[in-house]
Amino acid sequence: MIEEDIFTPLNLFFADLHQPPTESERTFYAALIASAQEGHLCLDLDQIALTDPDLKMKILQGAKTASSPYIRRQGALCYLEKNYMDETRILNHLRQLSFPVKPLDFPPPEGLTAEQQQALAVALSNTLSVIEGGPGTGKTFLTSHLVKAMGSSARIILAAPTGKAAARLKQFNPHATCGTLHSILGIKSQRQLARGSSYVQADLIIIDESSMIDAKLLAFFLGSLQRGQRVVFLGDGHQLPPVESGSLFSDLVDLLPTAHLNKCLRSDRLEVLQLAQQVLAGEEVHPHEPLSIDFILRKAVDNFPHPSSEEIISDIHRFCMLSPIREGPFGVNQLNQQIFQLLSKRMKPEEKLAVPILITRTDYEAGLYNGEVGILWRDRQKPLFAEFNQRKMPASLLPSYELGYVLSVHKSQGSEFDHVVAILPPGSETFGREVLYTAVTRAKLSVILCGNEETVQKTIGYSSQRRSGLKLRWNQKGQQELAL
Repeated sequence: MIEEDIFTPLNLFFADLHQPPTESERTFYAALIASAQEGHLCLDLDQIALTDPDLKMKILQGAKTASSPYIRRQGALCYLEKNYMDETRILNHLRQLSFPVKPLDFPPPEGLTAEQQQALAVALSNTLSVIEGGPGTGKTFLTSHLVKAMGSSARIILAAPTGKAAARLKQFNPHATCGTLHSILGIKSQRQLARGSSYVQADLIIIDESSMIDAKLLAFFLGSLQRGQRVVFLGDGHQLPPVESGSLFSDLVDLLPTAHLNKCLRSDRLEVLQLAQQVLAGEEVHPHEPLSIDFILRKAVDNFPHPSSEEIISDIHRFCMLSPIREGPFGVNQLNQQIFQLLSKRMKPEEKLAVPILITRTDYEAGLYNGEVGILWRDRQKPLFAEFNQRKMPASLLPSYELGYVLSVHKSQGSEFDHVVAILPPGSETFGREVLYTAVTRAKLSVILCGNEETVQKTIGYSSQRRSGLKLRWNQKGQQELAL
């Protein structure tokens, strides 16, 4: 099973920690941890996606007899204890917090589509609601109308999982309280996140890029709310799931009152969105360019800031390269180094080099957020200063950052660029079609897909959506919970 990539040695190591008395129980434990490592909250015994009938039978038999304090079972759903507790907290909070409320009396805004009007009505008529839609459908634009509808005396918070997305909310709502979800909740460590103690006081809370929220963070956030507060989750259910466990936004779409925005309001990105829809539908998509270091370096020379180009800070979102993996010859780290070295060699002694950088740790004193992109100016010897939206600061005062010629697809969420080169090296298929959809939809005007035919087809043929038991347990309220 290891040779066939069904299990890893780590899966079997976890299984053996339980000292299973039978081969069936060992197989079940290994299958459960393999499922959790893939980001699923639970292993559904009724939905085991294996073609080997003997292996499926071993897992089912092992689940019947396995006994461990670290595992929970509810019907056909099997959980690691920590995932079960996170899901249970989310479920209980949703049941307590979600209910209809009296719609607010406000004049209907002009210039909105019928879809957007319906979205406003759903958001203002429920305590918890979802506005789901792809890029260009006006989700973030709607936040300003939601804020206006609440009135000038309302306490309003706008948040997002990343600093970049939070900054975009601030552009639409300059007078509202905006920040990362972690900063709004006062989360400064994983230990604090696990304890689950916080309190958010607001009449309306809008969370953008909600598809990036994992199970533990969602449980913490919901636990910080009081009954009667309005909360609106904005997001695109087709984007990459969170780095940690769960695909909770898709579950919220099915469980909470939801408005879907399907109409793209920007004609300049219709060609990009058509490609994105082909990816989602699993249709045959061909790479525009073969996987080639030479091509990537050539595009870098043609598109990234040239030495002494003092006006490039205003053009920072014009072009970007994206890769879903960090290591290897086509990973983010190595490509960034190669591009940096190439452009450094081309600069003249008297010139300064403009280097795109990505902030990797929020620094509230400096006003820089995790995920924010800027320009680092440097000479041949050392970095000099950095620019972020016309703000300058000495390079020595920068928080942690990395080169930003090539961004990971995960970290690009919440960002937009005019032109994108989407690099799809072998190994990308493990992230599924969602990684390609996310990369493609970062582009506003054009996208070039760089990869091998086989990798592209494998990526489109697989989905990285994760399983949870939220919907099933929501419909089975009161069913007795079983501990293995």
